[in-house]
Amino acid sequence: MEDKTTLGPGPVSRGQHLRQLGPFGTLATRVGARVTGKKNLGVFATIGRAPRLFRFWLLYGASMMPFGYLSRQETEMIILRVAYLRGSAYEADQHRAIAARAGVSSSNIDALFLPEHGITGRRGLLLDATEQIVRNQGLTATMAQRLRELLSEREQVAFVMLVCNYDGLATALDIMAVPVDENR
Repeated sequence: MEDKTTLGPGPVSRGQHLRQLGPFGTLATRVGARVTGKKNLGVFATIGRAPRLFRFWLLYGASMMPFGYLSRQETEMIILRVAYLRGSAYEADQHRAIAARAGVSSSNIDALFLPEHGITGRRGLLLDATEQIVRNQGLTATMAQRLRELLSEREQVAFVMLVCNYDGLATALDIMAVPVDENR
């Protein structure tokens, strides 16, 4: 098997934004960077090079975070668990601060980056199911039944789509070699 390599045009400097991203992509990247306290927002600057895809990706992402069916805290905990399981430094860096702003305790954030997170109840079950999806690309019958008992049908769909979206995003960020953003 061949070694993995990256694909993609690499990082965009501030001066290249307008030319490569167009007005909408430039604005979204700059606003996103300011809101997150970063010099640049590499995920936007990278996906923004495909403008039509970028607009719909932003809407799709916003329908899960921050406007999803799961609570903000649950959503951020799931995203951080995916970041840990996938080894996504970019997702971890971005969402640690977002999770803290959403009210996730620092001890819970730290626990999400341990092999055994130790979180119980509804959130613990969601995190365990997240791990099954990421590691096995599916759920056991027992886990699926537990989720059906815990979540509404709407929440079940939202949960699976959230995990799969951030799992796929971790893959894309890795393949396109998007570096962790520098703080302002």
